[in-house]
Amino acid sequence: MKFQDLKKSLTSLMPVYYVYGDDAFLRHKAVEMIEARAVKFPDLNIIRFDDENTDINSIVIACRALPMMDEHRVVVCKDLSVKKQEELKPLVDYAKAPTATTILIVVDSAGAALYKKFAENATNIDCNKLDVSLLSRLVLNELSHYACKINSDALSALIEYCNLDYTRINNEIIKLASLVGSGGTITLDDVKNNVSREIDYDIFELSNAVSRKDGGAAIAIVTNLLEKKESPQKLLMLIQSNFRRMFYAISAKESTFDVANKLGVKEYAVRKAREQAARFTPARLKKILDLGADLDYQIKAGLMTDENAILYFVANICS
Repeated sequence: MKFQDLKKSLTSLMPVYYVYGDDAFLRHKAVEMIEARAVKFPDLNIIRFDDENTDINSIVIACRALPMMDEHRVVVCKDLSVKKQEELKPLVDYAKAPTATTILIVVDSAGAALYKKFAENATNIDCNKLDVSLLSRLVLNELSHYACKINSDALSALIEYCNLDYTRINNEIIKLASLVGSGGTITLDDVKNNVSREIDYDIFELSNAVSRKDGGAAIAIVTNLLEKKESPQKLLMLIQSNFRRMFYAISAKESTFDVANKLGVKEYAVRKAREQAARFTPARLKKILDLGADLDYQIKAGLMTDENAILYFVANICS
């Protein structure tokens, strides 16, 4: 189940939930929503386990206890420091025959494979990054609490600057709403001047510049990133990764949805990759990837500095 479907599903609570995904705000919100629906007296009926030394058997014991003056008891476990699937066996067994009056919520921020068997007997809540349209609605809804508005171009920039991460977006909303005040409207300049851009956004902009063969803009972006003390080798790796995605996106015959699943990214990222890749032939993209691999070798062999390599790479693509 996607995070956006959780609220509707809570008309009927499930005994075991597995909350996972890369957006910390959404994971927190999912737990908060389940708790609010499950109990009236949280101080008496919510037990939390987030200590790395937590004994799994202690969690099961807590799950078997009855609620106090309430219909349900909620047990929340966050990022348990287990190394092997065998250590989770008591929880796996519990999930197969849970206590009717207990709601067990296991939160996993790392997407650990060792939770696979547990997840088979739980209601899974996917808290990975949301798509642009849903994020836009969430931002507008959140800003309504501050009696603020936002221009459409500013809204798009805010989402892209934060790389679709609602944890960051939510923090920036608080800052921007405070900046413009009640009744104010957030503009594109407000976003540009007050929201730090994720490096992924800069890499996207850099790929856009080189695909247009705009060498001046591309070199300016690289220079700005280097001035921010970003590692040249890291930048080279990120640009290569973006071009690898472009190559796969333009070469694959599957749908955007299927390609996104295979690459482990959002459909939005694949659509953007296909837009950028349309300016190249597959053969040209392959040559760019080969050049990147060769420059990586030259850096490691001491034949070229990493800063010269990134500048050469960008200039070569634009030529």
